[in-house]
Amino acid sequence: MKTKHKFFLFITFIVIIIALPLLSPMIFTNATERGAIRQAIYQKGYPYQSYFAILKKTKHVDPEYGQLYDVYWQSWKSETGMTPFVCYSKKVEEKEYEVSCGTAP
Repeated sequence: MKTKHKFFLFITFIVIIIALPLLSPMIFTNATERGAIRQAIYQKGYPYQSYFAILKKTKHVDPEYGQLYDVYWQSWKSETGMTPFVCYSKKVEEKEYEVSCGTAP
């Protein structure tokens, strides 16, 4: 009985892990500031990192670019690995945000 439960949990875990990249475009949309940033990470080719990135909203709001976020995620394509980014998220329409990101100093 316990073996069946462990097997079921293992299969469920595998399905979730495989499904994460497929679900990212549906979960992270431009409808919210944080979702738009996570979508930008996904579009850079980091589907799993889009889920696990740490987004910290700062007090700074730029009139041209929008709300500033400090973003930390594992950029395995980069030589430095854990790459801090700064991302601006600006509302351009109702329920649509535009994101611009770059590496932090």
